Amino acid sequence: MERGILVTGGAHGIGKQTCIDFLEAGDKVCFIDFNKDLGEEFSKKYENLYFYHGNVSKSDNLKGFVEFAKEKLGRIDVLVNNACKGNKGILSDLDYDGFDYVLSVGLKAPYELSRLCKEELIKNKGRIINIASSRAFQSEPDSEAYASTKGGIVALTHALAMSLGPDVLVNCIAPGWIDVDESESFSKEDIAALPAGKVGTPKDISSMILFLCKHDFITGETFVIDGGMSKRMIYHNDWNWKYSIDDK
Repeated sequence: MERGILVTGGAHGIGKQTCIDFLEAGDKVCFIDFNKDLGEEFSKKYENLYFYHGNVSKSDNLKGFVEFAKEKLGRIDVLVNNACKGNKGILSDLDYDGFDYVLSVGLKAPYELSRLCKEELIKNKGRIINIASSRAFQSEPDSEAYASTKGGIVALTHALAMSLGPDVLVNCIAPGWIDVDESESFSKEDIAALPAGKVGTPKDISSMILFLCKHDFITGETFVIDGGMSKRMIYHNDWNWKYSIDDK
């Protein structure tokens, strides 16, 4: 059966690879992205791939995207909430509006799209896949907006799973270090820091998205895919890692 797939932030990185994987599985895909040039260029390469130019922080753009998707796809079976916006935090004096913008893109939009797609997803026994981050569970300084958004989408996932089950299964993936453009060069130290011995690729995440869409006994869960990095315990002078203290 040809499914209708919605993907946010689909013009590059994890979102783009997700679109490709669903297309190769025989589905029809509609994606939204704020980058018009990238979106149009990508959509021209594939049959059954449709691009909606918009900003997911705007509620009218979300409504327009869903209406456009219904027209092009005929049905909605899977919603992949991938789009997010990184930003600074309290040390950079990120203000209320700046913090709210990050939440709008990465947390409020997934909720609103789930609401707008609810009836279609229920009717078609669909799936919602949310993309969080390992930063939902661990942080660097000055990352409050992004970390809060990713932590929130983990909680949103299990809340939606309870509200929409058993008709709609809802799961979350928390990627770690992903080379979203698959073009960066990494030092041997970068690679050695990851227990898996490699930096992740968008395919590592998109493969899990498609896996979750095949199974009917997984819901409300968050799967960390970070090459084992968040499981490594490190102390000063351990594994050649040294913590530097700046004496002032």
